[in-house]
Amino acid sequence: MKKFWIVFAIVAVFIGGGFGMMWYTFSNLEQTVSVDGGVLVWEVAGNYAEERDSSFWGQVQGGGSLTTSELLFTLYRAADDDRITAMVMDMRSLATDWAKVDEIRTAVENFKESGKPVIAYIDAAGTREYALASLADQVVVSPEANIMVLGISAEMSFMKDTLDKLGMEADFVHVGAYKSAPERMTRASASAANREMITSIVDDRYEALVEMMATSREVDEDVVEGWIDHGMFDAPAALAAGMVDTTMYYDDMFEHLFGEDDVTSLGDYQLSPPKKGKTTHTVAIVHVSGVIMPGSSHFDRFQGQIAGSETITEQLSSVADDDEVDAVILRIDSPGGSALASDLVWNEIRKLQVKKPVIVSMSGMAASGGYYIACLGDSIFADPSTLTGSIGVYAGKMSRTKMYEKIGVNREFITRGANALLFSDEGTFTDTQRELFQTQMDNFYERFLAKVADGRDMTRDEVHAVAQGRVWTGRQGLEHGLVDELGGLRRAIDSAKWMMGLQPEDKVSLVSFSEELTLFERMLVKSLRENGVMAHLAASMFPTDILLGSQHAAGIAPVPTVLESLRRDGTLAAVSLLDGRPVAMMPFWINLN
Repeated sequence: MKKFWIVFAIVAVFIGGGFGMMWYTFSNLEQTVSVDGGVLVWEVAGNYAEERDSSFWGQVQGGGSLTTSELLFTLYRAADDDRITAMVMDMRSLATDWAKVDEIRTAVENFKESGKPVIAYIDAAGTREYALASLADQVVVSPEANIMVLGISAEMSFMKDTLDKLGMEADFVHVGAYKSAPERMTRASASAANREMITSIVDDRYEALVEMMATSREVDEDVVEGWIDHGMFDAPAALAAGMVDTTMYYDDMFEHLFGEDDVTSLGDYQLSPPKKGKTTHTVAIVHVSGVIMPGSSHFDRFQGQIAGSETITEQLSSVADDDEVDAVILRIDSPGGSALASDLVWNEIRKLQVKKPVIVSMSGMAASGGYYIACLGDSIFADPSTLTGSIGVYAGKMSRTKMYEKIGVNREFITRGANALLFSDEGTFTDTQRELFQTQMDNFYERFLAKVADGRDMTRDEVHAVAQGRVWTGRQGLEHGLVDELGGLRRAIDSAKWMMGLQPEDKVSLVSFSEELTLFERMLVKSLRENGVMAHLAASMFPTDILLGSQHAAGIAPVPTVLESLRRDGTLAAVSLLDGRPVAMMPFWINLN
């Protein structure tokens, strides 16, 4: 009986504690969001992904950060809102890719063009943060701020030696001199073609960076190059160099520039309902985010965002049959993936296009399989720093024969048929098998070229000249005919309006298949975060952070950090395809810093 009451007491404490936390949260939860107008304060932080893990617990772990489209539409709405008089960008840590930086800058430029001042405040900033902040009418830094504008780099890592030590051997065939994705596992250093391609991308991104900063700060490009070569600046040095306009603490800056003006946080403003205007046309946005795989779209804690062909084709079929949808924007942020899954999506786009215009908006990446499904677009838009192209294919498998020998596992096989072990991890391909695979890869490559040629109104040879697996930036893709125009999501919407016979200023309804939290759920997440409960919940999930290599975990080991890198660049997702199936995916490691 005594044990019963002990157990009862423990359960009661947990239940009571749970209700106590809920009461604390709900008591601090605002039921409505009021917008007073005045100065819009935006804490610039996070990665602004295309889609989120929309479950409640995904929000708890992810912090409830805005998606790219939510941020962009919020900034564009604020520019047209008479209640908003100015904007302060409180620069924190911007962890998004360069293409999204391009698109966010365009939205900030639009805000400035509305006649409202933009102020950037910096305590600390890296290259991305400063590239965005430099666009402001005034750049203010705290007296002990530091700015590091270190230029552009691309990291290439190779695992052949690692695999050798583990007793594993990667065996791949590929088409295209620049289809270098397998090199991560088959080489100890970059091939000449791969190095040429990466150098070209870094050069283009560096030129774009210098140009944007020079234009924003109204200085010569050689001045900006001097800033980059110097690299690190404290507040007085940044002021002397002309990188910033003044030094001041945040509160003093706000009082000096805005006095007693009302303040609205961007998070609250985004939660407030927008004014509803009359619309006669509807545009659907279909997202292709992450590695393209057969099956359903989902967020995997190990593989990252997965773009499932089954989910995407169902969405495309749905908008094709929806009489209320007049045009479709295909928003792509994908390095590619399964050739089969990419082709299934391509086929659904082909059927949709018979009924409605399809406009492609490329985000950070639309490469290989991502470009495969983009090439049919009636119009294709890319940001200057988008990574695209990579028209090529590879396939292979991993041999673990020596690994099993090292750990003392002896395997025996009884087979019938010359290719019974074709997809086995016992040994590499035979010469006959490699020839068979090469033929299949060559045939798929030719079909890939034909699809691009048809979609882009080019000849096979013209496509081949810019294909062979080579990755291009958006600016380079425009030069080579792979995209129609530079621009982001809003430019794609304007194109859809034009195809529907509308003017850019006309309003349209936007619908998306991205699952969003309800207003109540989002406000609950906001309250949890602001009251510190979110941090407590995230801390309780610390083992997950350790496993995935969270940079915020104390005393983290190198192995989890590597795992996190492999998850973010799509390598872990691609591993499941390394069984001989054709893979249309850009090189894993193109990560511009």
